[in-house]
Amino acid sequence: MTADTAQNGWVRLSNGFDVHLLHGVPIRLSNNGLEIPADDAQLVEEVSRITELTVVIKGWEDSEECGELEAALCVDAMQFEEVLRRKALASAGLFVERYHTPIDKESVDWDNAEYARDFNHAIDCCCLDAGDFDRKDYYSTYVVHMHEESQRLLASGESPMVEAEDD
Repeated sequence: MTADTAQNGWVRLSNGFDVHLLHGVPIRLSNNGLEIPADDAQLVEEVSRITELTVVIKGWEDSEECGELEAALCVDAMQFEEVLRRKALASAGLFVERYHTPIDKESVDWDNAEYARDFNHAIDCCCLDAGDFDRKDYYSTYVVHMHEESQRLLASGESPMVEAEDD
């Protein structure tokens, strides 16, 4: 199980498939050239067990790798706030790694830029329409999570394992 926002990259599932995680959020599945089961339930269950997020497999498409298929994953819309929280924690780690200081109330530009990017990514991860949400409703909670995590990281002496997202 992981709510670990530092978990990035492909993780092998017990049946030989891989799930791609970004900040502990499942993004894609790869069949690694193996036969796709008729019932997705086992795949969904294992991804959920690993990430503590409920997903739906969106559909299988040809991969860049010959003979492999990949499928986009959609995290349950009811877990949107958890996805956004994980992204806030990852953004805090990125800030601490870059600046070696906690995020403070004067870091408004950082707060706004990271929130805009992370909000959009959370919407995408949950396969939602941005028009269904009022961005303002989640901003303050996001900022609190991000600032508290930056303080926690510095107080604990942890070296954040971060990976910047591509826009």
